[in-house]
Amino acid sequence: MTPIAAPNTVAASRDASSSEPAPAPALDEATRARAEKAAVQFEGYMIAEMLKQARSGLRELSDDEGRSRTHDEMQDVADRAVADALAASRAFGIADAVLRQVLPPAAPAALKPAAAAVAQGAGEGAPSRGPQRDIR
Repeated sequence: MTPIAAPNTVAASRDASSSEPAPAPALDEATRARAEKAAVQFEGYMIAEMLKQARSGLRELSDDEGRSRTHDEMQDVADRAVADALAASRAFGIADAVLRQVLPPAAPAALKPAAAAVAQGAGEGAPSRGPQRDIR
């Protein structure tokens, strides 16, 4: 019996003379939404861990012997709520960094009209920079 060789999908997906990588496949909105949700949850987890570590250091330094375990648990719940609120606003930028790594870059057509004009240079709709001077 002769073994069947699998085609090289990377080589087949682009021209042999081209050195550019193949374009990333487009994602549907459901996949993008799941990735954003996971990235925000990850940011919330990271912020909660930072708060937990900071709080544990403060607990060791405090002289409050009468504080109950229930108080500490409620403080942890409050810290988690704060972490989730910060993550939802993407305050630390962790979710955005994760999404830049896992999602393909957005197409230039996805830019807003004003942003596209700025990105392409001084065209219609672009803000005026005023007169340009040569400062040599």
